[in-house]
Amino acid sequence: MDHPLISRAQQQADVAPTEKIASIDDTVLLKCKPGGSRWRGAVWEDQCAGLGWVVAAGRRTAGARDDFYQKLCDDCKRKRAALNQAGEELAPGKRTYSRHLLPDDDDRLRLKAEQSYELLQEARARVPKLIQEARDKAGDPVRTEVFGTAVEAYVFRAIGSYDELYLGLRVVGSAPEGVHYLILNLAVPEALAEDWAPIEAPHRANEPGEIFYFTLLEVPDLHK
Repeated sequence: MDHPLISRAQQQADVAPTEKIASIDDTVLLKCKPGGSRWRGAVWEDQCAGLGWVVAAGRRTAGARDDFYQKLCDDCKRKRAALNQAGEELAPGKRTYSRHLLPDDDDRLRLKAEQSYELLQEARARVPKLIQEARDKAGDPVRTEVFGTAVEAYVFRAIGSYDELYLGLRVVGSAPEGVHYLILNLAVPEALAEDWAPIEAPHRANEPGEIFYFTLLEVPDLHK
């Protein structure tokens, strides 16, 4: 998002923790203050996932009733009062309740979907480029990494109308289910799943956990 608050929050993720919002005492919320802007935000850090979430935002107007920090504090005090009145068991000795602002299962599901989409877009750009580079360097391996998977391509030029394409896949990190199928689909979009066959790597031993696939690519007519 092209917004000064989001940009500042992303910058803060790479530096030491910032100032805590003192008026919120039930959860640690950090101040997010973009330079040259009245925008202010509250950031909650998910220590387990290593992520920061902007959970509230508004404009800073010191002394005003609609000042972001004042409004955040008032809202969280009202929330706690309502929960106390409803008989909820809350941690004693606190004045505010802000946990309703924190990410829930729907937020995490949305994040997972967006991260998967970003990985797919990256793979759509990298894998076809990898194959083209391999065709330009016939016989020399070309490597990249997508979906947490090492991908190495060889192209051997044969006499005739086809190139022999060897594509080695080795999962080196966390990868989505069916990652081999995804990569093979992106490598040669016009090739069907049945056009690929597992095969021994040409001229070298496979690396641990690596599977090589083979298919034929039609040689483009360079005169067109």
